[in-house]
Amino acid sequence: MVKDSIVEIKKLSPRGVLILDAAQHLFYNLGFDETSLAMIINEAGGSRRSIYHEFGNKRGLLMAVIQRQVKTQSEILTSINRELDAKEALNQVCFKFVVGMLSPELMSLFRLVVQQVVKFPELGEMIYKNGPMTGILPLVDYLTWLTEQKVLKIENCHFSAQMLMEMAKGPLHTRSLLLPDKQASEEEISYQVTKAVDIFLHAHRM
Repeated sequence: MVKDSIVEIKKLSPRGVLILDAAQHLFYNLGFDETSLAMIINEAGGSRRSIYHEFGNKRGLLMAVIQRQVKTQSEILTSINRELDAKEALNQVCFKFVVGMLSPELMSLFRLVVQQVVKFPELGEMIYKNGPMTGILPLVDYLTWLTEQKVLKIENCHFSAQMLMEMAKGPLHTRSLLLPDKQASEEEISYQVTKAVDIFLHAHRM
């Protein structure tokens, strides 16, 4: 169930956490290619051996940064309140999820990943399988429960969960990617999420 759906991340040593924090900061601010292992070590301490032991290499560090963000987002989805009616529960959790997705940190990560998958297609495949495909599972679990409770009629809960998240992100996600200085307001996010949830529920009502 939900507890088995959270993205699993290898437990890091205290030094490993410092290395990951430093790598994330440098990747976001300088770019992946422009960040060297020496720069990460200079900020976090440790050694190349520490990095190789816990992450394998620099691309392993990038994957760890991505997985940590996916875990944070998927944990938002596990906070769905099943005591609320479906409309209120989905509006609540989708709003929190989209706020996270449109944060400056996540936007920086998206831009970073897009640059890298062009050069390393295999990295894109790893990210797709271990990122969004896994992070959506708590919502899939909730939609399955709603179907079992005969609240909604959903044939493919995994596909429907993906579609709901895409609608919830909507054009604000594209705008935030292309216009980093134009951050979405809570009012804009709330309006977009409400419309997305209404369309979703209408499509899957009994």
